[in-house]
Amino acid sequence: MITQSEIEVVIARLRAMPDNALVSAGFGGVMNREELIKHVRNANNDEIGRKIIEAHLSYMRSAGR
Repeated sequence: MITQSEIEVVIARLRAMPDNALVSAGFGGVMNREELIKHVRNANNDEIGRKIIEAHLSYMRSAGR
C-alpha cells in the first residue's frame, strides 16, 4: 500500500512541473500535470497512479534524495 506521505511527495514534485507540460507514459498515453495528479491521488486504487509514484520514488532513491 502506498502511504499518504508518498502520495504528497509525488504530488509536490508534479506541481513543480510547468502547468502546460505533457508527459507521454506508455501505460497511460499522454497526460497533463493535472491528469497525473488525479491518478496519483487515487494511487491505492489506480494502477497508473501506482506506476507514477513508483517511478518518482525510484528516481529519488537513485538520486540520493
